[in-house]
Formats: sequence, structure tokens, C-alpha cells
Amino acid sequence: MIDENDINQYAARQLKILRTTTGLTQKALADEMQMSPQQVQKYEHGLNRLSVGKLFQFAEAFDVSITLFFPQRDRYYSPESVPTPTIRFIRLIAKIAPAHYDQVYVALKAIAKLSGSKMEE
Repeated sequence: MIDENDINQYAARQLKILRTTTGLTQKALADEMQMSPQQVQKYEHGLNRLSVGKLFQFAEAFDVSITLFFPQRDRYYSPESVPTPTIRFIRLIAKIAPAHYDQVYVALKAIAKLSGSKMEE
């Protein structure tokens, strides 16, 4: 049986990884989420449990799927919560001016198509 606390800690780690790889401070994230920096810190350290509703709000803020906060069923114990290539891409994307996001998306979509991946719209 999967330990509920392990899942809560996994979600907390994912939140911290998302925030740090996008270059946000706890204060900046707190301001965006309309909460205190202390609350963000408690979420990231797993001191306060993240509700499903709060996870959904964080997923929207980072423009990621809510499933990122949940481990794969057979791999919940994995210490590598976000794949390294994903972290590398997020760090690079965070350095790109938002005005160019559409162009980056088109380029990445073309690369994925060339690699044979099926794409969602």
C-alpha cells in the first residue's frame, strides 16, 4: 500500500523543483498565489499538506499538468521526481522572453513531430 505521507512529500518536492527551476522566489510565488511566503515554504517542506484544489492552482500557475504532482503508481518512491531533461528545458524556457513563447512552441512541436511523437493540440 502506498504511504499517503510519501505522496504528500513527493508533491512538496515537485512544487519546490518547479519554483526553483523557473527562477521564482518564494515571495514571488506567494504574491502570485495570494498567500504568504511562509505558507509557500511550509508547502515546499511538506509541513502543510497540499490539497487537491491547491495543487490545481499551482499547476495552473506553472502551466503544467496537475499529474506532475503525483508519482507514477509503480515509481512513487523514485528520488528523481522531475526528469532531468524536463528541468533543463524549463531552465532554458525561463530565460526566453514571453513574447517568443509561441515561436518556441511551434519549433518544439515541429521537432516532436519529426521524432515521430503524436501531438495534442
